Amino acid sequence: MLPLLKVAFGQGLRGIILILLPLAFISLITWATAGSSTGNTADPMRAAIWFFLIAHHIPLDLSLSNETISGRLTFFPIGALIIPFLVIKNALLRMSERLGASRASEKRAQLLALSFTYSLLGTLLSLASLGSTVKAPFYIVFPILFLVSLVSGYIASNLLPDQGMQFPWQRALKLAALLVLALVGFAGLVFSFSLIWHFDTVLDLTRVIEPGVFGGLAFLFIQILYLPNFFISTLSYIAGSGVVIGNETWLNPFVHRLDEIPAISLLGGLPVEAQPSFILLALVIVGLGIVIGKYGVSKYQDQVELRRFLLAFLGFTAGLTLFIARASSGELLSPNLESVGPHWYLMPLALTLEIGLGVAIFLYMPIAISKVRNFRLAK
Repeated sequence: MLPLLKVAFGQGLRGIILILLPLAFISLITWATAGSSTGNTADPMRAAIWFFLIAHHIPLDLSLSNETISGRLTFFPIGALIIPFLVIKNALLRMSERLGASRASEKRAQLLALSFTYSLLGTLLSLASLGSTVKAPFYIVFPILFLVSLVSGYIASNLLPDQGMQFPWQRALKLAALLVLALVGFAGLVFSFSLIWHFDTVLDLTRVIEPGVFGGLAFLFIQILYLPNFFISTLSYIAGSGVVIGNETWLNPFVHRLDEIPAISLLGGLPVEAQPSFILLALVIVGLGIVIGKYGVSKYQDQVELRRFLLAFLGFTAGLTLFIARASSGELLSPNLESVGPHWYLMPLALTLEIGLGVAIFLYMPIAISKVRNFRLAK
């Protein structure tokens, strides 16, 4: 046990340093080119630790002298999770090389030890950087760091249990995950076309910020990390549940309640008015529901098993879409932007109903057509 913890401690420390060094370098360069007259050289290091916490989706409370950027930060870039994922993956590979791991139980023990030490070091580091201006409750830092590192390690090391497709719920879970990924990818294509269509607005928003060379590179990197959030918001828009950009706003194909937008380049891809024709894209979601219904009928001849599969599929779809909608929304540094992103409670409802509609069309449309035909023949 002691050698395991010793190696895990070293790899956990190495992983945190690998994340902090580039963040500290970027922060230092940006701070130096900004020419602040009130800051000190410790500010870039503290900022690097804040970015480290943000990459792990740890909520921050900001109480700065500048009230325009004071508030809570819970609108996190989903793409930033790739950073701890790659670090944990590399650390596990190194641990496996040093300690050896022929059995799954040994790999799980290494992952638990690494996640514990990584989270403990990250929590201690956060205590040194947080204060009266930037706060994060210490009792949530460790659990979130542990959860992110543990899930990253399970995915990176393929340690998730593989029981095949013995039960309907297992097949339903896999198909629900693939469906959600397909829908997010489709929404990404729609959002990309919207960015191209409104490219002039995107350029105008970029000019307003004027980040400079190094600040511009950092700003571009952050925008890339936020792309999954905007893809999910686009999916919510297509489904009809809509998107919010602050208090008393709502955007969907039929409603455009938005006065102004923050100076974020990606927001230039938003429609400038209601677009009722966009609701036709929801037919893609309904069509996928038809495909799922056809798949279920081809796999399960027994009606009880088919019903279990479809109900499990719709339940998993609702749960997964609720998770991604909640993860891609939050507060953006201002009470006026208390809610930014998809309507997290409407999006799962709309998507599940539309997919369920597709399943119902496949199952019951032939029956309805047959009854209508028999009724006409009876006349």
